[in-house]
Amino acid sequence: MKVLTRIIALGCILSMLSVQLVKAQVTVTGQVSDSNRLVLPYATITNVNTGRHAQSDQGGFYKIQASRNDRIVISFVGYLPDTFRVARNEGTETVNVKLVVAGKFLKGVEITSQYTPYQLDSMERRRQYAYLLDLPDKHLVGESTPVGAGIVFSPITRFSKREKQKRQFKKNYEDMEKEKYIDSRFTPVLVSQVTGLKGDSLQLFMRDNYPDYGTIRLLGNNDLLYWITDRYKVWSKKK
Repeated sequence: MKVLTRIIALGCILSMLSVQLVKAQVTVTGQVSDSNRLVLPYATITNVNTGRHAQSDQGGFYKIQASRNDRIVISFVGYLPDTFRVARNEGTETVNVKLVVAGKFLKGVEITSQYTPYQLDSMERRRQYAYLLDLPDKHLVGESTPVGAGIVFSPITRFSKREKQKRQFKKNYEDMEKEKYIDSRFTPVLVSQVTGLKGDSLQLFMRDNYPDYGTIRLLGNNDLLYWITDRYKVWSKKK
């Protein structure tokens, strides 16, 4: 009886292992691009069911392990995320994804009692990409070398494909956050109120006078109004 019980238990274990092996047999691949056919390197591919993450390479191509009905989410800073479910039971499944550029996160210029709309959106983006942004850069060979003594880089750390992709993603994220901050203050509504411009003229003025991040960080709200006014005077004379 004990032998039979052990055989049954072993059979159950083997059955469970077999199921797990089957679940790990689907390789999902594809390319990530946007609606203008621009490939998106460093896009984040997440298997929601397993918590596994991957990134697209320089050509926008990705690969991630999954099983049937697993939900895959593709995300990239500045774009709306897309999602799909794995259809195959085994082998390789190819899913090409086209992401749509996210519209302006701000719907107006109103301020909440604690956070501005930009701050709320920024915190949500930070939460979404925390798993990658919080990863520390790998220690480099010679990293503790005193300043001026020279630095030696390890080809296994800094120059590994994954490490380079991670660092590039962090840079892209930082650049995107700066642009979002500029857009949260240098808005079409505000510029139109100050200059009276509309339509194509408004877009042209904003393109020609788009402020850099350092400048707009130093400007208070009133100073920004004066800055736009001064820019408009110079711009209108040229036109």
